Amino acid sequence: MFKSLQARILFYSLIISSLPVLILGVISYESQRTLLAKEAKNVLTTGSLNIVNEMYNYLNERISDVNLLSSNSVLINPDSSTEEKTEELKRFTDAKGQYYGAVYVDLEGKVVADTSNKMIGANLADRTWFKESLKGQGFLSDVYNTKAFSEPIIALSAPVNDRKGEMIGIVSPAFRLSGLWEMMEKKANDISEKYPVNFYMINQDGIMISKNDPHGVQESSTLEDMGLTKEQLLESAKSEDLFSAENGEKIYSIQYVHTIAQTENKWFVVVGADKKQVYQPLNDLLSRYLSIYTFVLVLIILGVYILTRSLVKPVHDLVEATEDFVQGKEFVVSNKKSFEEMEKLNHAFQRMMDTIRDREREIVRTEKLKYVGQLAAGVAHEIRNPLTTIRGFLQLLKNQDYEKELIEKYSDVMLGEVDRVNVFVTQLLDLAKPHQLELENLDLKEFIDDLVDVYSASNLNPDVTIVHSLTERVYTYSDKNRLRQVILNVLNNSCESVEVKGKIDITVDVDPHFVQLKIRDNGKGIRPEDLKNIGMPFYTTKAKGNGLGVATCIQIMDELKGKFQIDSIYGQGTEVILTIPTTNRLI
Repeated sequence: MFKSLQARILFYSLIISSLPVLILGVISYESQRTLLAKEAKNVLTTGSLNIVNEMYNYLNERISDVNLLSSNSVLINPDSSTEEKTEELKRFTDAKGQYYGAVYVDLEGKVVADTSNKMIGANLADRTWFKESLKGQGFLSDVYNTKAFSEPIIALSAPVNDRKGEMIGIVSPAFRLSGLWEMMEKKANDISEKYPVNFYMINQDGIMISKNDPHGVQESSTLEDMGLTKEQLLESAKSEDLFSAENGEKIYSIQYVHTIAQTENKWFVVVGADKKQVYQPLNDLLSRYLSIYTFVLVLIILGVYILTRSLVKPVHDLVEATEDFVQGKEFVVSNKKSFEEMEKLNHAFQRMMDTIRDREREIVRTEKLKYVGQLAAGVAHEIRNPLTTIRGFLQLLKNQDYEKELIEKYSDVMLGEVDRVNVFVTQLLDLAKPHQLELENLDLKEFIDDLVDVYSASNLNPDVTIVHSLTERVYTYSDKNRLRQVILNVLNNSCESVEVKGKIDITVDVDPHFVQLKIRDNGKGIRPEDLKNIGMPFYTTKAKGNGLGVATCIQIMDELKGKFQIDSIYGQGTEVILTIPTTNRLI
């Protein structure tokens, strides 16, 4: 990954330049988020507290009204008539304007006076407000429906005591919910200037008056919709933190409603807001930040790309020039102006290449002289021995009287030495002069089968077994005779390396473009110090060898566009690997 210099510079530059921007963006985003959360908490909590305070005042005014009504001089007089009590109740409701009506009941729960005259004589002893006020205390009921009024009401009640302080009845006015909702909406509008909110009042069981329909009472609990249990509702009312719904879409501020009168249930004011709307400024900020970050990132990428290109291009040109030099071409330094360090590096490479070229020429000249010396020494060694033999026999013939048998005997020896010189010269020619190749598609399996059969029949070492594993046809593109010469030479060397009883294995590995023919013996192997010199002309470890066999094989495989390779472990055996092309495209 990122192997090229330009890719690495581009990557690290992007990291270095964009990481601070990203970190600053994250810090800014989190800071803004914290501020918005704090602001939402302040707005919702302040709004809910304002509503609670206004509701406290509103309800306490109603409770004060009913306490005042319970001390009315007509109502506390046991001798007042029903008409007089009804008249006083009507005067009360007309004067206040927030009430639907009122009833006066005796201690048995029987309605004595009623502003609507619909409930006279009815028994309300089972009503909660009656039971609580019967204990001598004021009471505030839940919202409920009644047959006497067309709309849901909240009932207030207070005991009526005569002048002696004895309870003689209970008075209960029912006030309108519209006034309560007008008050709540007025305070909620102050919050809505920031973002829309939902507000309502619920009891501890989750029963609430619907804001959308203040004339209806929701009979089912809303706690489940809010993601609250009764215990969590009570706990949330005690906490100063906002409550987040389980679905994560709403946040709520929940406040407990206090009154000076006893209530049927605990009441709570809930002010909720949509999280999306609360954090909309944050989303807008994020969108703007991402746009700016993307724009800056594109500019950084473009700038860094141009910078890296100007930095890397001279290095790339230098690498190409060096590769051309390795392939034998002239090393040419780019004449384009670059930064100072790169120009110094180019000139340093130029001087280095000139030095390498001069030293290479010197090495080649030295190697040529070395090989010429080795060749001369080898030729002198190989030819001097036969010449010495021939010269000796000629001297014998010169000093001897004419004897036909002796001349024939000496002549045979001299002819043998001349043939030996001829074979050596022929091998030298094979090594030095390339042959005209006769290339053809060659079935390697059939070729090896024939060669092994012929060689096994003429092999002078009967203790050596040749085994090959070619079971399928494998085609190569080569010169049959030249390849035969190489393989026979290898087989001869393998047989000679086996001292007692041995085996030669011939295997094949097939590649799409090449075939590897492996010839392995279990002979004595080659010493490491000898292995590195194998293939050098006239280098041999054999008593009667001239060191041209392997060198000739290497030369032939080079002509066939293949490869000759020797692997050997001393004491375990030797493996010769011949790499042979399978198609004429490579020749």
